[in-house]
Amino acid sequence: MFIMIDGIDGSGKSTIVDAWKEYSISAGYKIFDLKKYFLENDRYPELSEFINCDFIFSAEPTHVGIGKILREEFINNKNNYPAEAIAEAHSLDRIILYTKVIIPALKNKKYIIQDRGISTSLAYQPTQDSHLTLEKVAGYVGNRLASNYRPDHLILMDIDPQIAYKRLMSRHEKIDNAIFEKKDFLKKAALKFQNDDFKNFFLNLGTQVHYLSGEEKIDIMKAQALDLLKNILK
Repeated sequence: MFIMIDGIDGSGKSTIVDAWKEYSISAGYKIFDLKKYFLENDRYPELSEFINCDFIFSAEPTHVGIGKILREEFINNKNNYPAEAIAEAHSLDRIILYTKVIIPALKNKKYIIQDRGISTSLAYQPTQDSHLTLEKVAGYVGNRLASNYRPDHLILMDIDPQIAYKRLMSRHEKIDNAIFEKKDFLKKAALKFQNDDFKNFFLNLGTQVHYLSGEEKIDIMKAQALDLLKNILK
């Protein structure tokens, strides 16, 4: 089963993923933290390294190869690369991630929980450049592959962009320096995530779309997220 969570920066995704990770461990599942693995090993794992795990926690962009360049160069707020180049880089990072981890994991009946993915590209890159329509971005090679292995469940964080922006500005421990962490961009991207064309793209693939409030107090938000995860896992 493939679960993807997405939303604008500052919407609470990381808080939810951390809660799911804690729950999975406490419930006795064996997890594979792909982000941690990348940061410690600077390479992709072999299938043998995660084959015995129940849950794989993934995130995009990755932290190796093209994903690392994306984070450090392409979307760093000190730079100004074309939106199309960023879209292509995400697509290439995605095709490697799916080939090396996602597809083998799905074929071996693993649970995958991923922070961001093709859903981000379909909302963020058209926000950057109106010439990059949802259809055009979906046509990139990595995104076509991701569509073929679509998430079973897409969970979208519902939050007022103003609240998300204030949350980002108050951060001290997690500073991404990303070009997307701007008030005007967050407002426009939030509308993309709420757009019917965006939702229907996934519904037509067979993905179930859910919404979680990112405006609740942390304990309530975590509880609601855990309830949703447990219902999905049933």
